[in-house]
Amino acid sequence: MSAAAMKGEESFFGALLSLKGNTRACIYTEPLWAVPYNLYLPFYTLYMFSLGVTDVQIGLLISIATFLQMFSSLLGGVLTDKFGRRKVTLWGDVVAWSIPCVIWAFARDFHWFFAATLFNGMFMITHNSFQCLMIEDADQNRLVTIYNLLYVAGLLAVFFAPLSGYFIGKFTLVPVMRVLFVISAALMTIKFVILYICSTETGRGRIRIKETKRVPLTRMVLEYKYVMIQIFKTPATLRMLVLISLFNIQQLVSANFFSLYVTQNLQIPEQYLAAFTIVRAAIMLMFFFFAQTRLTKMSIHSVMMGGLVMYTGSHALFLLTPSGAVPLLFLFAAIDACAAALFLPRRDALLMRNIEPGERSRIMSLLTVIMLGVTVPFGYAAGFLSNINRSRPFMLNVALFLLMGCLISIDKEKSK
Repeated sequence: MSAAAMKGEESFFGALLSLKGNTRACIYTEPLWAVPYNLYLPFYTLYMFSLGVTDVQIGLLISIATFLQMFSSLLGGVLTDKFGRRKVTLWGDVVAWSIPCVIWAFARDFHWFFAATLFNGMFMITHNSFQCLMIEDADQNRLVTIYNLLYVAGLLAVFFAPLSGYFIGKFTLVPVMRVLFVISAALMTIKFVILYICSTETGRGRIRIKETKRVPLTRMVLEYKYVMIQIFKTPATLRMLVLISLFNIQQLVSANFFSLYVTQNLQIPEQYLAAFTIVRAAIMLMFFFFAQTRLTKMSIHSVMMGGLVMYTGSHALFLLTPSGAVPLLFLFAAIDACAAALFLPRRDALLMRNIEPGERSRIMSLLTVIMLGVTVPFGYAAGFLSNINRSRPFMLNVALFLLMGCLISIDKEKSK
């Protein structure tokens, strides 16, 4: 191992050990959510399909979930300010993750998944509160490092995914998924309780609780119109809104239609899905451990552009992959992982830097609402495209990457 690599490794673990307060509590407990999530995620769409849910119904559930996420994000901003980051994170997570996991465990048809979606769609409430809890009292110059560590905490959990593939190969998909959802409900709930116990309300959170104590929720929601004006009067924030909207559509497509395309069109056995996830996680971890330190000297825009070029290349390879070509799919997973490692932490850090700290909760909330509002029709549209030809949603992704590249180029010029 080179001296530079050793230095990068030491720097990474040094950053992990130096975490304090809420940031440490958030990142150290993250695997308790990420491990069960990654155990069932690669097989979730197939689980629905196996229980009789059609491609169009899957797309409909995605659109319903996206609409609910839009509503819950709007509500999340005011709840986070009024009741505090800690309490909202605890109770919001129980509603959005613990309860749906129990419903998924006993699901029989589309109606069960619809009921679970009504709860799981509320997870954007805690997306807002968790982000605030993690970064508000942290050193704002270390945001990229903090997000790197958060992604690593989630990626390490991916290495448990082969357990799912092994048991599915031995006992079939549906019974294994039912057990996984019961385990997920238990582990996630433990995580939520530990995080609540080990964290404290942020400084900004205490101020907002005091400021909003006697302010009705309806009035706080109506005040969003002033936040909306602030967003649209800030060009950098507006550009980030468009960027995260485009990327969210792409993630929606990839998360929900990859497994169907691979198993039904490319005729790849279900057990390989976990292996693709493992390869992706391993490559991303290599980047986080050994490459991210060197990339900190480069501009955020340049690194993000490099990530988009790799995303586009990986999808082109994916669409050209013939049936049964497992090695090419592993190559796709590796390139896609490199792209994600370059792009994701910088997207999050750039977003936080372009949000006014005093109104972070409500700006984040409203940005997410608008982003999800743009995304809502694309869940059903992607399901419709998949029903025609399962390669069509991924052609849409390529177009989205090209649009994001144009947007980042414009932002880079405006930022000079």
